[in-house]
Amino acid sequence: MNDAEGSAILAAHPEKPLIYSSSSIQERRRRILRETRKMIAEKGIEGFSIRALCRQADVAQRTLYNAFHDKDRIIALAIREAYEEVNAYMRYRTSADTLEGIVDRLIAVNRRNLKARNYTQAVTSIYFSQNSSRDVWDALRGMAFLNLQQWLNRVAADGDLEEWVILDEVAGDFANLEYAVINDWAKGHISDEDYVRRLITAVLSLAAGVTRGNTQKQARAMLRNIRETGKLPEYPKPVYTPPVSVEEEAAV
Repeated sequence: MNDAEGSAILAAHPEKPLIYSSSSIQERRRRILRETRKMIAEKGIEGFSIRALCRQADVAQRTLYNAFHDKDRIIALAIREAYEEVNAYMRYRTSADTLEGIVDRLIAVNRRNLKARNYTQAVTSIYFSQNSSRDVWDALRGMAFLNLQQWLNRVAADGDLEEWVILDEVAGDFANLEYAVINDWAKGHISDEDYVRRLITAVLSLAAGVTRGNTQKQARAMLRNIRETGKLPEYPKPVYTPPVSVEEEAAV
């Protein structure tokens, strides 16, 4: 998997690259994306409308479409940016290039999903939509790649991938598997209680199937332990350390 896939950047408008960006334009863009996240959190994707978004963000529909092209792109940008902001300042005690690190991050992220069902439904709806453009789909898939890339590269470097595995393809398989399980939960086919366990066992099962050596032994051991104990692995709680704003520094 290459770096471009792991960090796919989604343009606000595929046909109108932003050549000049004033502070007022940037603030308007941030306001639109902020109101998009707020609407999705409150009403879900079914209750989301461009007309209502324009009212809340105080922009004309023509202005919004000139800036963001279509509804799916606005939603994908809003959610991906929120995800990246959290991911950038989340500090884990496990290494991202280990299987423990992958499981740790999946548990943390998807436990947060339990408190954000509307966000999750919006993401999976766009991901599996036949109408989503390729770059929107790639950007959402890149959210899964952020936690897979370092580990897969490490496994490949250690020679622990089965010889028949094609790295780019198996990376996509992991992402598709994650989104499929998440989609089942978002639609109510998997209970809240079973959601994270089902996701972790699915990912570990695929890992056990495409790896060999110590990596495969580790994945199988983790699966056996989950089955025998009924519990997921436990790791030190990650710490969220966002930058301190000027106003917060002044208050201190």
